[in-house]
Amino acid sequence: MAVQSEIAPIRQVLIHTPGQEHNYTLPKNTTEWVADESGQLIQNPDYLLFDDIISPGGMAAEHNELEDVLTAFTGQDHTYQFSDLLVETLQTPAQRQELYSACSTLDRKLYGTENSVDTQHILDLEVADFATVLLSGRIDKPTLETVFKWPLPNLIFTRDIAVALNNALVLTWGRWPARQREMLLMQHVAQQHPLFSSFTQFDFHIICPDLFLEGGDFIVLDAETLLIGLSERNSKESIEAVLPLCFGEGFTRVLLIDLPKTRSMMHLDTLFSRISATDIIVYPPLFHDQEINGHTVQTYCLESGQSLFDLSPVPQTLTDCLRDQGYDFNAINCGGDEPLHQEREQWTDGANAFTLAPGKIISYARNSETTAALQQAGYRQIDAADFIANTADHMADDQQLVITTASAQLPRGRGGPRCLTLPLDRA
Repeated sequence: MAVQSEIAPIRQVLIHTPGQEHNYTLPKNTTEWVADESGQLIQNPDYLLFDDIISPGGMAAEHNELEDVLTAFTGQDHTYQFSDLLVETLQTPAQRQELYSACSTLDRKLYGTENSVDTQHILDLEVADFATVLLSGRIDKPTLETVFKWPLPNLIFTRDIAVALNNALVLTWGRWPARQREMLLMQHVAQQHPLFSSFTQFDFHIICPDLFLEGGDFIVLDAETLLIGLSERNSKESIEAVLPLCFGEGFTRVLLIDLPKTRSMMHLDTLFSRISATDIIVYPPLFHDQEINGHTVQTYCLESGQSLFDLSPVPQTLTDCLRDQGYDFNAINCGGDEPLHQEREQWTDGANAFTLAPGKIISYARNSETTAALQQAGYRQIDAADFIANTADHMADDQQLVITTASAQLPRGRGGPRCLTLPLDRA
């Protein structure tokens, strides 16, 4: 398996459908800032990175539609469910004991919690029920009890828990406590499941225990060039640590984009997606302006052997950065031409499209202005049901397609179709 391009036809992909964990996401988990005893605003220690209480059933139905599109394209056995892989790696008592102990240790470290649920009772559960406990943090038999302080609602965004760079798999580590148990589970699955045996694995947290890194900041532009966002979810030190791996996997240059450190732009892929040989979707201020919300956009261009700390950033737009490297893309605006719509649809992940194959993409139906901009650029809009029913015809057609999926609930978690997918193999 290998990923050398953002747009080559997808052959294998990892997703995670919303499950029991979303039933335990509470109103207090959706507020980023709260007042302390003195009235000063502090970051909410119970924040789970969701912006709203969602309908678990509604969100699952929307995600199922996305899965059906992926399965129609890849074939029945090449769109993998994370929960299925997790269950398949928990077949022995030793596997369950090891992972449960690691998750319990992490929970104590993050929250100082000690659960009172009998450990042996949890370990003796049916394997599917045991996996549900790891995901939801709760056991509901015979009564509802807390095992881990918080559930893992963000695991639906599988993009962030690992990055496939050619034949290497970087197992990442989230900046926020809310996501770190996810990474432990992914580490376990990647190390135990034969699906990942062909990858050279790079366990970032083991190698760099004090740093953090998430997959949404990595865009494999092509076999030579890797884009990385310097966002609120990683650091210069983190990027420096993975540079040798990037160059060792055959990339000849790494372009680093210094982004505003804000939640609305938490990863590079919330602002930029490559969707064909010639086309990209981009949030216009990143691509055309040198400033976003008072933040000056700066870029670094690194080649093998260079250190990020030895280079000075260049104040320039992403347009100029890419053109300096020989790329002259047709930029399709997230939200169209109106700044009002651009800002609204960047928030609901209009720039976060997933490419099935060159010029065949999945996008949220709710981002109508972005869809209109794609249509003006020559893309034909079809809904997911049409694509699923007529996949062979649509793929045989040279027409560029934007396949729109239902999106009333999924954007409330702050992620789009690209965020919801982890490519493992592209043609």
